Amino acid sequence: MELQELKDQITKNLEDGNLHNIKSLLSAYHPSEIAEILDYIDPEIHSNVLSSLDNETASEVLLELDDQHRHDLLEALDNEKIAHIVEEMDSDDAADVIADLAEADVAPVLSKLDPEEVEEVKSLLQYPEDTAGGIMQTELAEVTEDSTVRDAINWIRLIADELDDLQDIYVIDTAEKLLGTVSPKKLLLSNPGVKLKNIMTEPEVSVTPLIDQEEVAEIFEKYDIFALPVIDESGKLIGRITADDVIDVITEEASEDMYHLAGVQDQMHPIYTPTLTRIKLRTPWLLLTLVGELFIALIIVYVFQPTLQKVAILAAFMPAIMATGGNVGIQTTTIVIRSMGMGTITFSQIYKLVISEVKVGLSIGIICGLVAAIAGAIISKNEPQFVKLAFAVFIAMVSATLATSFVGAASPLLLQKFKFDPAAASGPLLTMFNDIFGSLVYLFIAMLIF
Repeated sequence: MELQELKDQITKNLEDGNLHNIKSLLSAYHPSEIAEILDYIDPEIHSNVLSSLDNETASEVLLELDDQHRHDLLEALDNEKIAHIVEEMDSDDAADVIADLAEADVAPVLSKLDPEEVEEVKSLLQYPEDTAGGIMQTELAEVTEDSTVRDAINWIRLIADELDDLQDIYVIDTAEKLLGTVSPKKLLLSNPGVKLKNIMTEPEVSVTPLIDQEEVAEIFEKYDIFALPVIDESGKLIGRITADDVIDVITEEASEDMYHLAGVQDQMHPIYTPTLTRIKLRTPWLLLTLVGELFIALIIVYVFQPTLQKVAILAAFMPAIMATGGNVGIQTTTIVIRSMGMGTITFSQIYKLVISEVKVGLSIGIICGLVAAIAGAIISKNEPQFVKLAFAVFIAMVSATLATSFVGAASPLLLQKFKFDPAAASGPLLTMFNDIFGSLVYLFIAMLIF
């Protein structure tokens, strides 16, 4: 069915009060597709559409939405519907939704949940959202070391409805400390009377709840695992992190870095983030860049104006020099931040990294400089000093790419060393540095030789 036709049918059924028909219309779609469909219909009716769905589907749709969109929907839904939706979620997702509620709505929603689920949610809410504890879930299969294979299988059958997946069975002692793991395959192939302590293997890795979520993602990649146990300081098993949670982390971190590269310090949705909020988030960095560019204009007017008046064609090549230097710097920074995110480079390698990137920047600068110099000589062939112009263009191009390569390579590692976000090293700040350095070096060289 075409989106426009689906939108019209949903709207008509809402006007007629036929919520059941809407549920039938959307039953053929995956929750992620329903979330996309909501983007095509009027925001005012989103809560009505969600209310028409069964609680399990509604919970999955809600988790597929952008943070701001989900926040707006939660404000529009009544507390009873929210409670029913939360009941269908894993503990980690339930905690995220509760944390997104208005403070006045938290207690009413929690009061409608099962007491055991309330305790699970509250235990997760104590951890920052960007830590292992913030993304872990409490639903897992744990069995004591003296249990037999038969006992473990029977227990898993009893709790199967609580588990969306079964990657590992965790073996614990009487104090609930993690001792090892048993894979479902090994459990099924072992003798029913064998005790788990005799077939378990020590866990490859575990984490404590306050470890940063980026480190968690690196652990998943390094050990090629599908689930990661979370233990407290005493070694007690308190939860697990699954691969789907890590995919969300990777997506979130990648989006965050993209926003930072653009000079926006928070994530925003082009539709659901309020206009005023978007203006506030985007304006500061642009103003900072503008100040830097105005500084360049001031220097040019008071220092280099005589040079430009003498050889006006100099101004024609400034955009090319600044654009090339900026692109080289952005490329370098992007490569470095990506490598840092994957854990393939560290601060101890800063010397090798800078030397390597400077070599690349120098080579690119020479290549682009020669092309630009030849083009400059051809364009200004009727000028009496076209050779000097070509030389100035070449030196400025090489200098700009060399400088931005150095800054683009070193700044992310230095920022990380001093506990700043590496992604903030690029975007407007790098662009401003490039424009100031590239234009002033170019004009300074021109001033010396003309």
